[in-house]
Amino acid sequence: MIILVVFGGLMLILGLFYLANSWQQYREWKWATFIVLVSLAVTVYGAINLPYWHHSSHNNTTQQTTSAKSSSLSSFSNGGLQTQENKEMAILRQMQKAYAKMGNVTFDSNTKTFRIQPKDGDESKAISYVIQNPGQADQVGWPNLTKSIDSTSKQLKSVLGSGYSVSIMNPDNNNSAVYTAKDGKVTYNAVK
Repeated sequence: MIILVVFGGLMLILGLFYLANSWQQYREWKWATFIVLVSLAVTVYGAINLPYWHHSSHNNTTQQTTSAKSSSLSSFSNGGLQTQENKEMAILRQMQKAYAKMGNVTFDSNTKTFRIQPKDGDESKAISYVIQNPGQADQVGWPNLTKSIDSTSKQLKSVLGSGYSVSIMNPDNNNSAVYTAKDGKVTYNAVK
């Protein structure tokens, strides 16, 4: 993009001289004005898309972001919480923040399962696509997502104890999981 900015800037300067010269000698301004506007647009576009303005990469997948955020579970302090229920609710709030971009997180206390329901949009389309086309799982980022879920599940075991699961729910059927990890180990994977 820096080359685009430099090239556009030079083109803009030369275009302004051309516009001034064309107007003074020939009283023509249309073509020169067009050149100035195009070079201005190229310069502005290049400047806006410089890496300096974009501190976070747009290529980060949701899975990588949630994996980094869910690592905060390992630093969770047990000292201030009295009951297991309070711990579960605190973990639920942290997971809701960590997986907010992916979807809604709920907790089923009967089955000790944290359920991630993907939002309508790219996340649910990607998961539905992987279910229908398991051979394309690597391209969609399924391994990164499942690795993040496994890591979160393992951290839950260290904070809450054994028996807690994390499930990614099917976007097309809210009652069916497509992936579940319990105590850091895979217990169900719809994509094989």
